[in-house]
This record gives sequence, C-alpha cells and structure tokens, in this order.
Amino acid sequence: MISRKSVFRKSVSMVMSAILVLPLTLGIFQAEPDRASAATPESTRFLQLYKQLKDPASGYFSKEGIPYHSVETLMSEAPDYGHLTTSEAYSYWMWLEVLYGHYTGDWGKLESAWDNMEKYIIPVNEGDGKEEQPTMSNYNPNSPATYAAEYPQPDQYPSRLSGQYSGGKDPLDAELKATYGNNQTYLMHWLLDVDNWYGFGNLLNPAHTAAYVNTFQRGEQESVWEAIPHPSQDNQKFGKSNEGFMSLFTKENNAPAQQWRYTNATDADARAVQAMYWAKELGYDNSVYLDKAKKMGDFLRYGMYDKYFQKTGSASNGTPVAGTGKDASHYLMAWYTSWGGGLGQSGNWAWRIGASHAHQGYQNVVAAYALSDQDGGLIPNSPTAGQDWATSLKRQLEFYTWLQSDEGAIAGGATNSWDGAYKAYPSGTSTFYGLAYTGAPVYQDPPSNNWFGMQAWPVERVAELYYILAKKGDTSSEQFKMAKQVTENWVAWSKSYAFANERPVTDAQGYYLDAQGKRILGGKNPKVATTAAKGEFWVPGNLEWSGKPETWTGFANHKGNANLHVVTKNPGQDAGVLGSYVKALTFFAAGTKAEKGDYTALGKEAKDLSKALLDAAWGYNDGVGITTKEAREDYYRYFTKEVYIPNGWSGKTGQGNTIPGAAATASDPSKGGNGTYSSYTDIRPNITKDPQWSYLKDKYTTSWNNQTKKWDKGAPEFTYHRFWSQVDMATAYAEYDRLINNSGTTEPTAPKAPANVKASAGDAQVTLSWSKATGADSYTVKRSTTSGGPYTTVATVTDSTYKDTGVVNETTYYYVASATNSLGTSPDSAEVSAKPTGTPIPATGDVIAQYRVGDTNPGDNQIRPLFRVVNKGKEAVDLKTVKLRYYFTVDGDKPQEFHCDYAQLGSGNVQGRFVKLDKAVTGADYYLEISFGAGAGSLAAGANTGDIQVRLNKTDWSNYNESDDFSYDATKTSYTDWGKTPLYVNDQRVWGLEP
Repeated sequence: MISRKSVFRKSVSMVMSAILVLPLTLGIFQAEPDRASAATPESTRFLQLYKQLKDPASGYFSKEGIPYHSVETLMSEAPDYGHLTTSEAYSYWMWLEVLYGHYTGDWGKLESAWDNMEKYIIPVNEGDGKEEQPTMSNYNPNSPATYAAEYPQPDQYPSRLSGQYSGGKDPLDAELKATYGNNQTYLMHWLLDVDNWYGFGNLLNPAHTAAYVNTFQRGEQESVWEAIPHPSQDNQKFGKSNEGFMSLFTKENNAPAQQWRYTNATDADARAVQAMYWAKELGYDNSVYLDKAKKMGDFLRYGMYDKYFQKTGSASNGTPVAGTGKDASHYLMAWYTSWGGGLGQSGNWAWRIGASHAHQGYQNVVAAYALSDQDGGLIPNSPTAGQDWATSLKRQLEFYTWLQSDEGAIAGGATNSWDGAYKAYPSGTSTFYGLAYTGAPVYQDPPSNNWFGMQAWPVERVAELYYILAKKGDTSSEQFKMAKQVTENWVAWSKSYAFANERPVTDAQGYYLDAQGKRILGGKNPKVATTAAKGEFWVPGNLEWSGKPETWTGFANHKGNANLHVVTKNPGQDAGVLGSYVKALTFFAAGTKAEKGDYTALGKEAKDLSKALLDAAWGYNDGVGITTKEAREDYYRYFTKEVYIPNGWSGKTGQGNTIPGAAATASDPSKGGNGTYSSYTDIRPNITKDPQWSYLKDKYTTSWNNQTKKWDKGAPEFTYHRFWSQVDMATAYAEYDRLINNSGTTEPTAPKAPANVKASAGDAQVTLSWSKATGADSYTVKRSTTSGGPYTTVATVTDSTYKDTGVVNETTYYYVASATNSLGTSPDSAEVSAKPTGTPIPATGDVIAQYRVGDTNPGDNQIRPLFRVVNKGKEAVDLKTVKLRYYFTVDGDKPQEFHCDYAQLGSGNVQGRFVKLDKAVTGADYYLEISFGAGAGSLAAGANTGDIQVRLNKTDWSNYNESDDFSYDATKTSYTDWGKTPLYVNDQRVWGLEP
C-alpha cells in the first residue's frame, strides 16, 4: 500500500550552453493595459507575453484548457513528453493570472484557472459525482503506511513491503476531517497526461481526457531516461496480468491489489498559495477562492512529515522511533507527499506518506508567512495549522541560513532517512534539527542541486519575504534578519556571473575564466572576463559543490560556512531561470528601498542588472514567447538501453506494446539486478511518430559517436516554449514594473458599484453585505419600501457589511449601495430586497434531524449535506412516513440532480425530489425533500438511521452560492441537532422550522 517517490527534476542539459538566435524585432503585438495607467516597456511587454500565452494559435493550452508543459512535444526532462503537464505549470498559471488581474481588474481569469486546476489536477470530487479518492475515508492515521526501503539503483527494485519499521501516528487527519468533513487530500497530483498520450485513460473520471500518471519510483539514480510511465489509477488493465505496474516498484507476499495513488510536489502547491497571497495583497477579495488556498495550505502540511512518520532525528544511529504526533514533523517542505487506496470490491483501505528528504529548492517562505501571519491573511481553518506554518516559516529561514555557502549560493538540503532506509548517519555528518546534511537530496542523475534554477526559484521567495517584512516595518525580527542576510549574500554572489549585452568567457568544460585565462573556482567578488555581445543575456547554468555546513545550533550562534563552497559553471540562456532570477533581484532591490528609504548600492546594482537583462531578453521573443535554441547533449539517451525491468515481468503499456519486448538487453549485475534494459522508445513507441523524431534520429545516426560518447557534428538543437518558463519571464516584466517603476496599477478613479450585494432578513433587522469595491473609502446604503425607489440614505459605512435595525417585521424593504472615494461616487448597485419577520417557533417533537456539512466550499457546483434521523421517543417510527427538507437557493434556475452517495440503511431506500417555492424567501427558493422507501423499515425508539450522505447538483454543473442558504452551516462539521432541516411525519412538521 505504498507509493514510491515521484521525482520532479530538471535535466542538466536543459541549462547547458545554448546556440544564439538573432534578436527579433520588438513590438510584435501592440497590446495596451486595459486599465488607465502610464504604460512602460515592462507593462507593455507583460501584456504582450500574456496575449501570446493565451492565444490559441500559440498552442500552450489543451482543448480542456490545461496548460501543457511545453508547446513542443519531443522533450524529455521532468515530464518525458512535452504535452504532459505538471502541478508546477498550474501554479505558474495562477501567478500569471494574479498579475493580469492586477493590471486589468479582471480577476475572473484567476478564478477560472483555479477551477480548472480543481477539476483536472486536484483529484477530488469537484462536483461531477466522480470520486477520485474513493476510499480515503478508510485511512487509519494510527497506521499510515507499510515500510519499504529505498535503494540507490532502479535495478534493485521492486522493494519489499517489509514493515521493518512501524509507521508513526498521523496527527493531522482528525483535525482535517473535523474542519472539512472528510480527509480527501486537497493537493495537486504532480503529473498529468493532458492528451492521454500514454493511453492509460482516466479510470475514475472517464469524461476527462487528461489522465493522472506517474513516472519516477525507483531510487535516487532513476533518471527520466530510466523511469517507466504508469497510471495513477491502476485496475491492472495495463502492466503485468493481475499485477498492473505496482510489482515493478514494490514486492508483496501476494499479488498487489488494484489501487489509486497520487503524489504531490510540495513546491507547486506552495507556489499556488504564494500567488493567492499576492492576489489578496493586490486587491482580490473573493473569499471563496482565498479559502481554497487556505485549504490547500492546510493539507500541504503533510509535506512537513517524515515519510513513515518517524521521529525527526531519531534514525541518526540507524534505529528510527515511530512518531506520536508533531515530533515526526521537520517543518520543512519535503520533496513530496503521497496518498492512495484500494479499488474494486476489496478496496476498503487507504494509506498516506510524507517524505524524509527536504531540498532547499522546494522551500517557500512566502507561503509559510501567508499561512501563519495575520497580515499574511491566509491562515487555514484547522486549529493547529497557523502555528505549524509559523514554526515552518522560522525553520525554512534557518534552513537557508544553514545551507548558505561561503560564496553565497545555497547548498542542497537534508534528510531524516539516510539512503532512504533510516541508516545510521556517517561519522561527522552535519545536522539540522536532527536531519542529516546531503549535498544532492532525492536524485543523483543529474545531482539535484547542480542546476542554477534551483537557486533562483527559492531565493526569489526569500527576497519577496525580505521586501514584505521591510515594507511593513518589521526590520528587527530574527525572520527579517535571516531573510535579508540570505538574499543579500546570494545577490552579491550571483550578480558576478550574470551578464547583459556581454558574453562571459569560459573554457571547453564550462568554467568561467578571469582576465588572465584562469578558471574561477569559487571565492568572493570574482572578476569574470567578458566580450561585448549586444542584445545577449547570460546566467549561470550549473554548480559544483564541496565541503559541508556547520551543524546548526541557532541563528544567534551561526558564523557562516567557511568550509562550504561552490564553483559556478556553464553560462546559459535559460529564459525561465532568467525570469526567476530577475524577480529575485527586483524584490531584493525593492526591499532595500523599503528598508532604507532608497536603494542601497547593492540594491541599485540589482535593479540596473534586472532592467538590462529584461531588455536583452525581449530580443528573443519569436512571437510565441521568449526562447533560444538549446543543444540537447543528453538526447542520445532516447536510443540507449537503460530502463530496468526485472526478469519474469512482462506487461502491456497504454500505447499497445508489450515491455520489455524482444529488443531488450541483459542488465548489468553490478547494479544489483537480474533483468533486462529497454530504451525510451521501447517503452513509448509513439514518440517515433513525433514530427521532430526524424530530425533527432538522423542527428543521432550521423553525429553521435558511441565510442567517445560525444556528438561529433554537434548535438541536436531544439527551440522550446515551456509554459512555466514563459510565465516566469512575463511575471518578471510585471514585477519589475510594479516594484521598480511603481506602475502597473491604475490611475486613481472613482470606484465601481459594489458587487454581490446580499440582504438577509431577521427579526426586526436586515443584514446587508457586498464585495469590496477597489479604491473605495466608504459605502452608502439606501433603502426604499418600493422596488426601484426612490431611496433614502440610511447609513454611510467603511466596512462591506451593514445591519439595518430601523425596520419593522412583515414589510419588504429594497436596498442599493454605492461606493465613494475622493474622486467621486459610483452608480448604485443592483437592488436587493428582504422582509424581516418575527422569530418563528420551531417544532420540537420526538423525531429529530441531525446535520453536518459534507462540503465546506460554499461556492462550488455541488451541495453535500449529511443527515441522521434520530428517534428520541418511546415508540418505533415507520420511516416511509418520514420526510426531511433541506432549504437552499438554486442561484440560476437549472434542472437539478439528486444523488445518495451512501446510506447506512441502504442508498436505494433514500429518495430525493426538488420543490420550487411559490415565492422565494430569504435563504431559499427551493427545498430538497428526502423520503424513505419501504425497505428502510422502521426506526426503533432511541435509535438513529446512521449516515445519510446526499449530494445535489445542476445538470450544467454551474456553481451554487451556499453562503446565504437557510439550511447550510459550514461550522457544523460533526452531527448536530439542526432546526433548519425541518422533519415531517405523515406530512406534519414535528421538528425544526421553515424559512
């Protein structure tokens, strides 16, 4: 019942030297900001790139509206095919739409992006009735998963599910269930086959073309070239007969069961939360989607836990101790968290794991701040979530401080499970809160911390936090001091190796050279030799590491890492890395100004370098995005036999072929296995139909030298438009414009009319609410007893709510609201009405209804109330005489569907019908009437029916707004006597009240 890790990695060749392309003419598009603002080159370029990304002709999105990893398909790096996608791509999409909303005031595109994410890559029932975590309710938090060791080589798999170490206790499950009504993990699975290229299909939601898949499962040496794609929903239709694909990865005494399993890359979900933090800061206030970000952050805490919930640091001597709660949390963002469960008749089980390995590149201090600080504004609803994230914020900042080399680059990370098997730490190992230092956590082919992108991604977030804290005046806290120190040292190091309008001089092995032609092998303030190269940009590609950090004893005791060093190498033209790098420089520069009142000398250097790099990069815009040609030296591996398959294993893939197949070669016994090797093309034959395949094959045939292992006539070259890379560049222009130009915001104008005005009547009172209007200083509420007015002003308020107590019962009142600032007053809002009434008296009989909420998201496309009928009387009640009502607003009258997902007395014995009210009342224009068939039998005195789990939706799957529904209460997360779900016996109300 255990999923092995999924590795989310970047190929080293992705960042090697690129062949230049001629700069293109500027001004391909002439888009202008949609709102009144002073256009700058950066704002114009952001909107042009946005238009390119969203243009269907560019090819970034699928028919289902999903962003591809890349426009091009012949690609093998983290995803091994360009038209897969990742949770990373989705998180970048959020960031893109946040800044578009900032420029245009159109936040609907952000909400649509989140809806798409929820529909296709967060494997929950998004309202279509399809359960994508169908057995998660069977999860036992006291026994999360069965232990299986990790091994260095793929050839040593499958790994036996030995249970050698008992799992610790999961301390989050109970509070997540109590908060949200279930424990279905609200996180993205990391890899999605957008066009079903692998051919496995979406088993649990066949209406979707996009299918959940996975690749990496077999240890730190398993590269993308050695992985075997497999479905995340495995009913054993593919793979080995009666075993599916699981028997490649884990070994059991019996055949593996049919199962579903998902793996989350924590950095992606953290980036989505980070984006929503900035949306909130930039004026977005729709609580429905902000609450979704909070929920994602709530579940993201599983990424803080050791893989098998072992106590942090307990395995340093090779004898791990099972955790009993938060003592198994390292409070860092680990490489992944995974969860899964059974399929079919015997599928009543589920499991969950964290991860023992924490990489510096996955930490996100902005998300931790947003999820823990009141000013961050996204503290999740679970009782301990805010404190967990506060601890994580400090721990992550300490982690960066601990890992910062003498030069300023950030070293790899740490693990709670040496070699993935809880081995004793080697003598002299440096530790961090009990975790062992490792220079390349998680994977070794190529080493995980050699790519410069793993520097730019995380330090950009630290630079953001430095800016956030400086801007709010927090310049004395330990968090501020660490964020500033890490960013300042990193910028000072990296700027020496980044260039605009000049080209660094390197030798054949990619080492930077000084003016005397000597290699620069680390040290501070290096002087790299350059040649003039107008219009070019260059950033580092790879790093070499030596030494180790000192064991961590706290920030106050930390004196730096004189014995931890980095050599910077391989300048390249990776546009995505450039985008992240520019944002890091930009936020740092803005932070120095926020702290000091003006740019420091280093801050000004960072600002000027950012501007020069952005200007140079624009010359590489080819009309689809900013890109350069890449020489892919690793692509000979398309043809080499490297994919290990153990002897005796044979199975079918979704592309119709059988693996390993007749072309397989014997495996290398020195790697610990007994089997065969296949190639990328043996496993995925459809790649040979790719339009670029003939070019690659011809290049391999004519240029690859199998003796020297080099490309005699040059490596194959490709021009890629990666979605994340283009968004990184687009947002770099926007952030520079916002933070340095101080633009991207509208010129002050009078506010628009308040939207989403709602009126709720009570006893001699009416409560009004509305969405905040951008730029509003105050709101005027007007009232009339006649629809359409004339209206009389009853109040001027600064908040977005008002309670009108100057009303009498049984009179209908009509309201409008307007917004005002120093430049004027908006038109009136749409009219709403309410009729206050005296408090009704609920019926209180012997048969009552209990209710709990099954879905705390009030703005999605389903309503999920859960009920129990309780007989408190002394006589049995025939259930076929009992009816129960649930009152709600349909929010756009469409045909509706009723489902009984589960009932202890039998789902077939529960019926539902929709009744439209003759006249809508406050909180309801419909009710769902639940009744029982003869098979339900009678309800004995003192007994209850047990769970009755129902669900309703509109046939077009449009959203409801439950927040103002009479019977809905998001706080009822456990069964409670609930008078707002009236109950009837023989059509006479015996419990509760009607609206």
